[in-house]
Amino acid sequence: MRLTRRATLGLLATSPGLAAPAVWAQGRDWPNRRLRLLVPSAAGGYEVYARILAPRLAELLGQPVVVDNKPGANGIIGMQEVQRSAPDGYTFMFAHVGAISIGSSIYPNMPLDPVDDLASISVAVTSPLVWVVTPTLPFKTMPEFIAKAKAEPGQWRYGLPASGSIPHLVAEDTKIRHKLDMPAVPYRSTPQSLMAVISGEVPITVDSLGASAGHIAGGKLRALAVTSRERSEKLPDVPTMMELGLDPREWVAWYAFMAPKGTPDEVIQKLNTVINQALQEEAIATRIRELGASPRITTPAETLAFITRERTDFGAIARAGNIRVE
Repeated sequence: MRLTRRATLGLLATSPGLAAPAVWAQGRDWPNRRLRLLVPSAAGGYEVYARILAPRLAELLGQPVVVDNKPGANGIIGMQEVQRSAPDGYTFMFAHVGAISIGSSIYPNMPLDPVDDLASISVAVTSPLVWVVTPTLPFKTMPEFIAKAKAEPGQWRYGLPASGSIPHLVAEDTKIRHKLDMPAVPYRSTPQSLMAVISGEVPITVDSLGASAGHIAGGKLRALAVTSRERSEKLPDVPTMMELGLDPREWVAWYAFMAPKGTPDEVIQKLNTVINQALQEEAIATRIRELGASPRITTPAETLAFITRERTDFGAIARAGNIRVE
C-alpha cells in the first residue's frame, strides 16, 4: 500500500512516543523544500541502495530527495560535510560500515567520531560477506582451507580489497581466531582483488556477496562460506561460518542513514518511519535482495546501539591485528 504524504503524517502523529501535532525543524510543514541525501563515496558500489530508496522517500516526504556523492578518505570528507551541515532535517547521509564504525579505530587522526558526532537514523541494508577461492583449487569447504593454511604457514595469501575495509577486519579476525599465518596482498579495489583470485594470483579473498555473486554464478569463483547468521538466498547451498563452528558471531556489511548532530528528534523519527516504510514495500525489498543484500528495519535507538557495538568489536580487532591506515 502506498501512503500519501497526508496519510504518512497522520500515521506519525498517532505513533507512540510522538507528540501531536508534531513540531518539525522548520515548523509544522517540514519538509517544505528538497532534501539532500549525501553519500560519502564515489558513484557506483553501495550507493545503488541510496538511489533505489531516494525516489520513494521523496514520494513519502512530498519533496525531492537528491543523492549527492562526496567521496574521499574512506568517507571522512563526506561525513565532515554532514557534521558541519545545519541540523534542520534537510541534509542527511547514507554511509557504509567502514566510515561509520571502523574508521575511528584505524585512522589515528580521525577528525570526527560518527557515533558521537552524528545522529543515528536507521541501519537500512545489510549484506553478507563470502569467502571465495580460485575454482581450480581442491578446496570445497572453509574447514579444508583453514586446515591447509595451518599446515603450511605463510604459504597461503589472501587478496585484500581495501585496507581498513570490513573484509580486511573480518579476514584479520579469522586469522587471529584460527592462528593462521596468512599474509595479505593489498589491491586498490574489490574488482582487482576478485580478479586476482579468479586468475589464481592469490588463492582466496573475502568480500561482499553483491560484488562476488556474478562471478560465483559464472563459475569463476567458488564460494566456501558466508559470514551472515543465516544462509543467503542467493547461495542456499553455501554454509555460514557460524554453522561451521568457525565464528561465534555474524559479520555483515551494512549501510546506515545518519544526520547532523542536533537534528530534532521529531525529524529523525519521521525519516526513520518513511525509510522503514519504503524498505518494507515489495518492489524495493526485491531490488535490494536481487543485489545480494537484505532490507533491515531498525529504530533510531536500535541503530545507535548497533553501530556502537560494531565500533567496539571492530576496535578490538584493529588493536589485536595492529591495523592502522595512515
